[in-house]
Amino acid sequence: MKVQEQRFMKAQGLLAARQLDAVVVTSPPNFFYFSGIWLDSNERLQAVVIPKTGTPKIIVHEMFREEVSGVKEFEQLFWSDGIPPIELLAKVLPAAGTVSVDNQWPSGNLISLMEVNKQLSYVHSTPILGALRLIKDDAEIKLLEESANYADQIMDRVIEFVKPGVTELEVAEEIKKLFRKEGINQLSFEPIVATGSNAAMPHHVPDDTVLREGDTVVIDMGGIKDYYCSDITRTIVLGEATPEIEKVYQVVQRAQEAAVKAIKPGLAMQDIDQVARGIITEAGYGEYFTHRTGHGLGIEVHEEPYLSPGNRQILKEGMVVSVEPGIYLPGKFGVRIEDIVVVTADGAERMNHYPRHLICRETTDARK
Repeated sequence: MKVQEQRFMKAQGLLAARQLDAVVVTSPPNFFYFSGIWLDSNERLQAVVIPKTGTPKIIVHEMFREEVSGVKEFEQLFWSDGIPPIELLAKVLPAAGTVSVDNQWPSGNLISLMEVNKQLSYVHSTPILGALRLIKDDAEIKLLEESANYADQIMDRVIEFVKPGVTELEVAEEIKKLFRKEGINQLSFEPIVATGSNAAMPHHVPDDTVLREGDTVVIDMGGIKDYYCSDITRTIVLGEATPEIEKVYQVVQRAQEAAVKAIKPGLAMQDIDQVARGIITEAGYGEYFTHRTGHGLGIEVHEEPYLSPGNRQILKEGMVVSVEPGIYLPGKFGVRIEDIVVVTADGAERMNHYPRHLICRETTDARK
C-alpha cells in the first residue's frame, strides 16, 4: 500500500472518530501530503477531498491534468476557466453534515462555499490534518534525517568559509551556493547570518556588516530535500572568545542539552520550554531569551507542535521538533544552538549531529 493511501485511510478513521463527514485539503503542503505532488496553482482552486467513506477526489484546473495524472488512488475532477470551481467542489461534498476545511484556505473561498451549500457546517482542519501531520510516519522521518544530514555537512563547510573580513551577505550567499552544489535548490528559509551586535537580533537579515575578530557569528540555515526541510543553528567565535561569550555559550549549551534530554512522550510542550528557560533564567539571562524553545518541522519549516510557554499540548512518539534556546544581549552579541529531534518511545533522538561545543575560528582558519 502506498504511503498516500495509508494517509487518507488514517484521515477517514479520524473523520469517523470525530463525527465529521469530509476534509477539504487545499494548501500546497497539505495537498502534497496526501497526493505526493507539490502543486501551487496560486489563486486557482486545487483540492483533495477525503470523505468519511468512499474514494477521495482530487480537483484541479484542467491545465494541471498532466501533473496529477499519476495519482490513481483518487477520482480526478477538472475545472476550466468560466466554470465556478467552488460549485464543482460543493457537488463532491456531502449534502449536509460537517466538513473540516484546510486552515490555510483563503477565507474568501470558504465564504463562497458556505453561500453555495448552506446545509453544511464547517470546522478548521486541526483535528484531521493537524493530527496527521503532527506524527511523522517512517517515510517522513527517513526523509527528515536525510535532509538534516545534508544540513550538517553544509554547516561544516560554511564554518570553514567564515573568517574576518567577509560580510554577512557573502556568508549567506555561500550557504545558498553550497546547498545548490548538493542539488538542493530550495531553502527552508533565507539564511540568517548575524555577527557582533547583529547577533542579538534572533531573526536578523544579513547585510554588509563585516565579520571581525572577537565577534560571535550566528548561522541559522536549512534546505528542502525531497520536499522535507532541514533547520540548524550554530554560533561560532572569530578568534578568542571573551569570558562573557564563553559563559553565555555554556548556559545556552546546557539549556539545549537539558531540553533535548527532557523530551519524551507524555510531557507537555510547555514543560520542555520551561526546562530550557529555567536554566537560562537561573543563570540571570531570562529576559534575554525572547522566543519559544522550538517548533515542529516537516514539509514546512515551521509547523505544529510548538515548544512554547503555556502550550499544554502533549508530546507523542513520532513528533519532530527543533530545540533552539538562545540568549541575546542587546548591543553586544547573541548565541543560539539548534538541532532537530524526533520523539521516540522513551525519549528523543537528534537528527543533527554537527558538534555543539564552542568553535573558535582563528584568522589562520584553524579550529580550536
